Amino acid sequence: MNRTIFLRILLLGWILSVPRLLTAQDFTTPKSVGTGGRVIFETGFERFEGYDPAVDLVDALGRGQNGWMAVGQGGNGLLTNLMDGFTGQYAYVGYQGPTNSSNSVNLFRPFQLIPDTNSLPVVVFQVTFSLRDDSPSGSASDDFRWSVYSPNDQRLFTLDFHGPDQSINYALDDGKGFIGTGYQFEYGVVYQLEISMSFGRNRWSASLNGTSVAYELPLSTRIQRPSLGSVDVVWAANPKGTWNDNYMLFDDYRIVSYPPNAVAPLMELSGMDGQGKTLVKVWGEPAVRYRIQSSNDLRTWIDRDIVTATAPDGLASWTDTQLTATRYYQAVALP
Repeated sequence: MNRTIFLRILLLGWILSVPRLLTAQDFTTPKSVGTGGRVIFETGFERFEGYDPAVDLVDALGRGQNGWMAVGQGGNGLLTNLMDGFTGQYAYVGYQGPTNSSNSVNLFRPFQLIPDTNSLPVVVFQVTFSLRDDSPSGSASDDFRWSVYSPNDQRLFTLDFHGPDQSINYALDDGKGFIGTGYQFEYGVVYQLEISMSFGRNRWSASLNGTSVAYELPLSTRIQRPSLGSVDVVWAANPKGTWNDNYMLFDDYRIVSYPPNAVAPLMELSGMDGQGKTLVKVWGEPAVRYRIQSSNDLRTWIDRDIVTATAPDGLASWTDTQLTATRYYQAVALP
């Protein structure tokens, strides 16, 4: 996996630096998507939306609020106390382990979405979340995940937050298990997660607080044209097969489908040629044009070129013929 770190600073673009890596800190909610999208589902778990904090989000009898459902039994509900990074009411899963034989708990709001791969091929999921462990116990810490399912309950992929070593991992539907991203999470930190899914290209990418942790991975290795059924929050038992009192807070859960030019491309530094010229890859949507800009100070941006992403991968390559010690780049999707 390429370990180049990306920083997003523009509504429709990504930025990278050459040759040093940049780290992402103190980012606000990711804003990679523009206008023209169609909201599939969104909620802030507020009382005016019909959420009652005195009742579980999904109770032990499977009765869920506002269409939420569960597979497996375990602690979940709504909280109202003030918490940095969260506003109003917000949800949680965890803390009190299942009383039955479940080894995981999935909470989800089902829907049936067959993406329009022509006009609205990209679906973006956004959520605010934070993992908490009031009594750290090393290998006994639990896993929390965000898992994407098809309408017939086939898991497409998972982004996993592994409690024992606090690593971030992913799993596809290829049966190969979890693969490390090389990144770790911290307990108590509030994260803005964004997962961008291109159903036209069968690819997904994910970022945390603006830093890319996974990109250009298959939505499915088994289904040629996958559809979307739900994005689940998952609480999984720790490697000992037991449950700790870890829990996940989550809020501002949002799923929107977008036209191809409303979603930020990814930029990848692919190296330098024999003459020291920078080679850049732009991962976008097929047939979309992207304006490449450069800057030496992150204040003044100069238009450098326009590239078009090609089918089927949505890849455009570009070479900077001007040599420099350090330069910043961004790619902006054009109408």
